[in-house]
Amino acid sequence: MFYKLIIECGHMGAGNGFERVWFIKGEDPLEVLQKARRLPRVKRKETSLAVKMIQEISREEYITGMNSYSETAAYYR
Repeated sequence: MFYKLIIECGHMGAGNGFERVWFIKGEDPLEVLQKARRLPRVKRKETSLAVKMIQEISREEYITGMNSYSETAAYYR
């Protein structure tokens, strides 16, 4: 299964951060949540509260999301 997550990220001081979209695959939402806790830049304190949304998506949406992320990351290098 494939999931789209919105997670609060950033090390911008106490109470400050930004939301980022992540695309993760896993067997169920609990496994995806465990994977999300280990992602870089995710707020560590109260990580379960840092996850704003978990939504199951199709394989096509997952691939499209991953490709758009790769293109954006390459643009900023």
